[in-house]
Amino acid sequence: MLQTPSNLTRFKHLGLALAIFYLLYNLTTFYSVSLYKLYPSKVHNLATPFDSMIPFIPAMIVPYSWSLILFVASFFLVRTSTQLSLLSYRLILTTIFACLIFYLYPARFSFNRSIPDDWTQFGYQFLQLVDKPFNQLPSLHVSYAMLLGVSLWDVVASKKRLISAAYRLLLTGICTLIALSTVLTYQHHLLDMFGGVVLAVLVLILSNRIRNALVIKHLTLGVIGFLLIAIAGFYFANMSMIASEVVEDLAIMIASYWLISFTMLAGVYQQVKPIRDIRWFQKSSSGRLTLHTWIKFAPIIIIYNGMSLFGQWYFKIFSKSQKYSLTPYAINDKVNVVASPRLMQTDLSSHLTYWLFGSSLLELRSSLESNRPAVCHQIIVVDLAAEISSHAHNLEIAANGIMNTTVHYLYLPLLDLQPLNDVLLQYYIDLFQQIEALIQSVETQAITANNESWVEGNQVEDSQVKGGLITLINFHCVMGLSRSIGVQVLYLLYCGTLTVYNYQSWIEQHYPHAHLKDTYLPQSLVETMANYKSVTY
Repeated sequence: MLQTPSNLTRFKHLGLALAIFYLLYNLTTFYSVSLYKLYPSKVHNLATPFDSMIPFIPAMIVPYSWSLILFVASFFLVRTSTQLSLLSYRLILTTIFACLIFYLYPARFSFNRSIPDDWTQFGYQFLQLVDKPFNQLPSLHVSYAMLLGVSLWDVVASKKRLISAAYRLLLTGICTLIALSTVLTYQHHLLDMFGGVVLAVLVLILSNRIRNALVIKHLTLGVIGFLLIAIAGFYFANMSMIASEVVEDLAIMIASYWLISFTMLAGVYQQVKPIRDIRWFQKSSSGRLTLHTWIKFAPIIIIYNGMSLFGQWYFKIFSKSQKYSLTPYAINDKVNVVASPRLMQTDLSSHLTYWLFGSSLLELRSSLESNRPAVCHQIIVVDLAAEISSHAHNLEIAANGIMNTTVHYLYLPLLDLQPLNDVLLQYYIDLFQQIEALIQSVETQAITANNESWVEGNQVEDSQVKGGLITLINFHCVMGLSRSIGVQVLYLLYCGTLTVYNYQSWIEQHYPHAHLKDTYLPQSLVETMANYKSVTY
């Protein structure tokens, strides 16, 4: 059944598309105007001999103005969520690619256009105020007209062919007039029109191959960052007049690095059912991102480290009314699980003592001084954050400082907001089987130690044996809001601890702050994992 988007969703898509357009279009306009004032020869003239043969028709300002009206209306005319998403993809891709070209190949309309003294005067005065004669190739009016025409082609689905034909004829006429108005109002040259057509065709081909909004998101962030850094470098260089070329070149290098990193990340999100491929986000055996990964994705890694710091602040604020917000969940008396963000080194000791012993650090030291029976723990850190180093190494140091505790590190690289069903089920099963093997291993070690004690004539108390079997599984991501909780839920379904009937209420009870939408943790994946009960505790 086709889903009809709500008006709020339509407004969100429209607001995002308009915001990106006005930000980038105005940014490149200001750049081109400044560049023309300082270095006129760097701004291109795209007029051809055929352009001088085109007449100026003042009344064409009317269809020229239809572009914005049709742009806005299209978000409320499309009928399904799929059509709305595709419309947004197309318009955003067109905007970012066009503005990138505007920066790389700045051009200016070469004819002088006098403002008419008839009824169209106000329209041209307004046009002159809001749209300078720059940002020429490609013509966004032409690109938008083509894309809107294609996107709205099937909106009127009437059983009567005459009605459908009349609608499509009207739509074709409107879009054609919008495209023609770009040259008949002396706002663009013929090459600009041709460029607009080429861009629209390329976007139509590309948009049909885009997997989801996350690909568009990172392409957009890449282009926005590139333009902001490069243009800021241009203004700074020309304002300071000190080593201006060096400053501008450095800004372009940084901007290009930013664009390449985000484009590669968009390529990672574009993969269908990605395997656990460490070519993208390599880490050491202790969970630290390698130098190779830093070289490829430094801007993204820095951003996610900032998000991690914000996450720590968030959790401290969130847990003001609750002493320990990250409380382990006991599968049984031997295995506890807890989902968390990537923890800071300063907080590890306090979290660790609470996770293992249910007490504060001071209480633990007091217990140890009073000859508390030695217990054997192991911690399994499951790192799910591809974009940031794990806290496993620092957790091992903290664990050794409190008590001799073994820390194991497992890595399943998931991308931020990447739907969990984008990963093959077998990779989750492999991860969970590794966890099972580690749990069984410590049980075997404890039993062996117990038998050796009997051979030596030293009987081990039940409490010590019981304590020696405790395993803590820590699933962590960057913020502790989606990946870590989602995979922990899958693990509990795998163990049979949760079912398809109670997992949602369990999440609400134990992680009320979780961000687990149906599109992120789909019901189909939950049902598949719940039926895969190969482990029984």
